Amino acid sequence: MKITEILVWIFGLLAGVIIILAAISFISGIKIFGVNHVINLFHVANTFLLAAIGCTLYLYYLEIKSKKSN
Repeated sequence: MKITEILVWIFGLLAGVIIILAAISFISGIKIFGVNHVINLFHVANTFLLAAIGCTLYLYYLEIKSKKSN
């Protein structure tokens, strides 16, 4: 369970960094990592955010399951 909590933080931080990079790329007009269109960075960030949400829901499910068994 601790590993899943760490994964949530990692996925969330990666998504945040990618969103910041996309904003910088949009404002300055430079290509970051050779990405031509800024929307591609937001698609990648969306994937990391969905993974973080999925892990959070799984942790919530385990918590509810353990309360019901007691």
